[in-house]
Amino acid sequence: MFEKHSGKNRWKTLFWGLMAINAVLLLAGMLLFFLPPSHSNEFPEGHYAKQGESEFTISSTRENLTQLANGYLADLPKNQTLDYSIFLGNDVQLRGTLVAFDRKIPLTMTFNPFVQKNGDLILQQKSIALGRLHLPNMAVLSYIKNHYPMPEWVTVHPSDESIYLAVTKLKTKSGFRVRVEKLSLEQNELVFKIAVPNRTLGF
Repeated sequence: MFEKHSGKNRWKTLFWGLMAINAVLLLAGMLLFFLPPSHSNEFPEGHYAKQGESEFTISSTRENLTQLANGYLADLPKNQTLDYSIFLGNDVQLRGTLVAFDRKIPLTMTFNPFVQKNGDLILQQKSIALGRLHLPNMAVLSYIKNHYPMPEWVTVHPSDESIYLAVTKLKTKSGFRVRVEKLSLEQNELVFKIAVPNRTLGF
């Protein structure tokens, strides 16, 4: 008698357990049906591309960016009194020569880069050396600001001993737009977001 009663309780428990599982599955299905889709026509937060553009995240290295930066500099109008190139190591270095008194004098400027929330860069001055002579940062940056033309997206701030690079305003021939996401030179991790007009991709 006891064994029969126990068997009935077991089957009753299994029945109600199955009913509970079915109810949960039914409720989950209804929620999935009535909830809005996860995708929408609006770009997700943090998306850089505008309407009519496609966005790509690109990882690079110090070596690749050094080559790219110097390729860009090579296309700029030549300055007869200042010739320089960029080298990325554990910091940003500008190396070149300054013509003074009909002589070429080696020039080395070093900066620490800081990524801004909007994707631009600030280069904070570390040191400036003309030959073996170390010069005051503020005085040299002020001289550069007053005597050397800069691209419109580059602003020299002598009082802050820094150079602001408005990378997001950099104009390219293909209409690409760029922003910096990460620039960790010591770890050799450089990440950028590129917004590309769809017309350049053929659609």
